[in-house]
Amino acid sequence: TIFLDEIAEFPLESQVALLRVLQEKVIVRVGGSKPIPVELRVIAATNKDLLKEVNKDN
Repeated sequence: TIFLDEIAEFPLESQVALLRVLQEKVIVRVGGSKPIPVELRVIAATNKDLLKEVNKDN
């Protein structure tokens, strides 16, 4: 289990990487090439209204 504070402040690239891990349940270590299966639970927090953030015209 990992706790991610201020998830709305994460760079988009990091959010994409996290989503990939959650969907595929596999990581590859930095400098490695071998996929490693993982079981992961995420608890995330933010002070922003995420629905408003998603609906912003960016």
